Amino acid sequence: MAERYLLRGEHTVVVTRRHWVKLTGPAVAVTLALALTLWVAASGTVGNGLNLVLVLLGVVAAWAGWRWLEWRKEWFIATDRRLLRTYGILTQRVAMMPLAKVTDMSYDRSILGRLLGYGQFVMESAGQDQALSEITFVPDPDEKYQAMCETIFGREISDPGEDGVHWEDGYDDDQVRDEGRHWEPVDRSQLPYDWEWVGEEARGARAATRRRVAVDPDPTPLR
Repeated sequence: MAERYLLRGEHTVVVTRRHWVKLTGPAVAVTLALALTLWVAASGTVGNGLNLVLVLLGVVAAWAGWRWLEWRKEWFIATDRRLLRTYGILTQRVAMMPLAKVTDMSYDRSILGRLLGYGQFVMESAGQDQALSEITFVPDPDEKYQAMCETIFGREISDPGEDGVHWEDGYDDDQVRDEGRHWEPVDRSQLPYDWEWVGEEARGARAATRRRVAVDPDPTPLR
């Protein structure tokens, strides 16, 4: 099911439907309508009364069948790049959120959820996509929550530049020189006043020093 929505090189982390408890309402409604129909038939009621109860049973059964189809067609998919929710019977819809937009993820389990084995994920993102802001009735939520958190927040933070050197590894001038990359000398007076210098002062008699600049792909100021 999930393969049709994956990009090249994308791997799934979580693929699940909603917990079966989501169908409890339709199941209870059908059971009550069927019990009412049997009671009316057993009481010997005929004519319009019995016909009305049969129509009611048919409507409830059709509604429950539609809800079951919705449950069958709805999937929550988490990959190593995106969060997706597919839903819809006549018209198939796909809601998508890049993992880079997820800023926080909370996990809730009610008493009934702990007993029956389901939970709820609440995602906060820059865009606040309503279709993916809350994922309710998630089965086996402990394992899925751990897998998603490891994928979303457990990544190694890398330098957004093109040299492939991680910030946490520090700046190694010799390493850059060995890789054949060239850094253009920049005089301190030529740079904006609010820039900070990285590393020690230039060695020896160098008149200029070098600085690595991380370019934020999202210029939105922090709040």
